[in-house]
Amino acid sequence: VAILSSAFIALFTGRMTSSYLSTRQQQFNCQPAAADSKLTETVENVLFDYEALVHPAMITHPNPKRVAVLGGKQQQTSATLREVLKHLSVKDAVILGDEENAHVDNAVDARISALEMKDQECSVEDHGLFDVIIDPNPFKAATDFSSYFNCLNDDGVLVLNTDTIITHKDPALGIGRLNVLGRVTDFLGEVGYESVHLYQDESSSNDFGARSFLVALKSADSRADWYSNEAEVNLRLHQRISRSESLEFDSPTMLKYQTPPKAIETVFCRDTNVEAEECGIRGFDPEVVNVPYSDLSVGKSTMGEYSGRGIFAKTDIPKGRAVGMEKSWLSYFIYPSAHSIIMELYYWADENEDDEEDFVEEVFESVSAVVGFSEGYGFWSSLLGRSHSTVDSGLMMFCNHGCNGTYNLCHDDANDSEDSVDPDQPPESLSSTWGSAFSPAFERNLRQALISGDKTNRDIKKGEEILCNYLEFIGRASDWEADVRGLQGQCAGTELGEISFYEREKQQA
Repeated sequence: VAILSSAFIALFTGRMTSSYLSTRQQQFNCQPAAADSKLTETVENVLFDYEALVHPAMITHPNPKRVAVLGGKQQQTSATLREVLKHLSVKDAVILGDEENAHVDNAVDARISALEMKDQECSVEDHGLFDVIIDPNPFKAATDFSSYFNCLNDDGVLVLNTDTIITHKDPALGIGRLNVLGRVTDFLGEVGYESVHLYQDESSSNDFGARSFLVALKSADSRADWYSNEAEVNLRLHQRISRSESLEFDSPTMLKYQTPPKAIETVFCRDTNVEAEECGIRGFDPEVVNVPYSDLSVGKSTMGEYSGRGIFAKTDIPKGRAVGMEKSWLSYFIYPSAHSIIMELYYWADENEDDEEDFVEEVFESVSAVVGFSEGYGFWSSLLGRSHSTVDSGLMMFCNHGCNGTYNLCHDDANDSEDSVDPDQPPESLSSTWGSAFSPAFERNLRQALISGDKTNRDIKKGEEILCNYLEFIGRASDWEADVRGLQGQCAGTELGEISFYEREKQQA
C-alpha cells in the first residue's frame, strides 16, 4: 500500500495527464437509456427476483450491449427483461422464441425487440451476434447449446437455469437426478465454451427458490471478469445501474457466487470419470510432512555474485518434504484487474518519462517497485484468464533458481533445467488453462494450486541452500522464451536477475 501511495495520490488528485485519463473515461462511457417505467408497470405484480439469474452474467461481460432472452412463460421473460434493462449499457434486448412467444410491444421500452427462433436454433444470419444470452427456462433434457455458442461474440456469456439445487447427499454429477446437469456441463465444454461455472443462490424469496445456475464463458479470458474483485464489481454496478433502480444484487453476492459451494465440489469429485489430479488438490496432503519456517534461515546465496539472498536448511531435510506450507496461505495475490491497472500505469509512466511533471516520475518509481517485486520474487500466470501475480509473503520468496538442474525443491515430475529446454518451444501445459472447462474442485482450490505442490527431490543437508526450479514459475507461453534465455544468462553469469537489477538501478540513481 505504501509503495503505491504516491501513484494513487497522483491519480486521484487530478494531476494525471489528460491522455491517460481520457482513455480510461472512454472505456467506461455509457449514456442512460430511456426510462422503463412501462416495463416496470407490466411486471409490477411479479413478486419474483431474477437477479441471481441475470446479474452475475451481465456483470461478467465488460460491456453488454446486445442481450438475448429466450422466450417462454411470459412472466419469466418479463422478469428477466426487467433485470437486463437495468443495465444502461444495453442497447438491444432481443426476445428469441417460437412464433407464440417471439412477440413484444416495444412501446414498453424502445430497446426491446423480438425475433423468431425455430427449434431452439440460433443463427448469426437470422439473429446476429449477442454479448449475453440468458435462458430463464429450466432445461429438462441434455443439449449441446452449440447454436447459442455460434451466436455469441468472442467474449460472450451464456447463462442457464438448471432448476435444481445440489446437496451433499446427491450422487455423482451425471447420475440420477443430476444426470441431465452433468451431461449439459460436458456438452458445454465439448462445444467450445472455455470456462463453465455452476453457482447456487440459496434464497427462498425468488421465483426459483434455492436454485443453481450455469454460466458458460466463450473465452477463457473472461475468467478475469468472472473473478472481478469487490471494488471492480462495485464500479461496474455504479456505472451501469441507474440510481433509481432497486437492486439487491451487490459485490458480496457476486463474490459468493465465484466460489462453488462444497456440495458442488463433492458431487463433481464423486464422478469416476473426473481426472484424479483435479480432485487431488483439495486441502494439503496429510501424508506429506512439512518443514516449518523455524527450520529455515536467510543468508547470502551461493549461486553467484549477483544472486542476492537465499534460504538455507537449519537441519537435515529428508527427501519428499514440503517446505513452509504453514505460511503459504499468506501469499500476495495480485488478481487480473489489479495487475492490469498496475501494468497500465507502469507503461503509461514509462512512455511519458520525458514529461516535465514531477508526478510522472513519482508514479514510475512507485509502480516499478511493485512490478519488480512481483517479477523478481513471484511468478505470473494466466490461470484466471488474464495475467496475474503470486508472491510468497515469507522466507520462501528468497528461494533462488538451481542452475543446470541443481534445484532440490520442485514438483514431482520436474526433470528439465534452463540448459535442457528449447526457448523457442513453450511446453504444452502453458498453452492450456486448468484441466477442463468445468472444474468446481479447481475453482474452490485456486489459491492452493498456485502456491503448493513442491517437495524436496532429494535429501538436503544442514546448512545447504534450498533451490527452486524457476521453470515452474513461468506461467504464460508468451513469457517462455524471454524467461528461459534470462535464466540461461543468469546461470552463465552474463545477466542480472530482476531483484539484483532493480537494486543496482536504485543504487546508481
